[in-house]
Amino acid sequence: MSNKPVKEVAVAKPKVTAKTEAKIREQQEKLRAKRGDMGKFLLAAILVAAGVYGFYALEQVSVYVRALIPVAAIAAAVAIVFFWSSTGVDLVRYVKDSVTELKKVVWPERNETLRTSLFVLAFTTVLVLFVWAADALISWVLFDLLMKRG
Repeated sequence: MSNKPVKEVAVAKPKVTAKTEAKIREQQEKLRAKRGDMGKFLLAAILVAAGVYGFYALEQVSVYVRALIPVAAIAAAVAIVFFWSSTGVDLVRYVKDSVTELKKVVWPERNETLRTSLFVLAFTTVLVLFVWAADALISWVLFDLLMKRG
């Protein structure tokens, strides 16, 4: 091995555009939100566990009052998951958008639905009969050939 100095090659860094920087920032924000959501989910699970524990630990209190403890804990956990975490907020937004889109659907008339359903039923019946006939024919031919050879 020789002791020649190694030449360093300058590598040009790729040019980062504003669009790329915005995308990188958005990905970093999503990662931070995901980490924060995990803490919120953990907090919700701890609340539910504490509510169940409170129900069993407070045996001297009326059962009606004790029943409120896990109900309140579950309500708080649902509020945390669906209204405080970004995942829950996205889910609520998705459901609202789905309901809005569902309201835009033009549903067919009753007669059209009945006619289409009967057509599908008739077509399915014909197809089933065809497959049954083809299967019976193939079975009969193969059975006949095997019996003559055997």
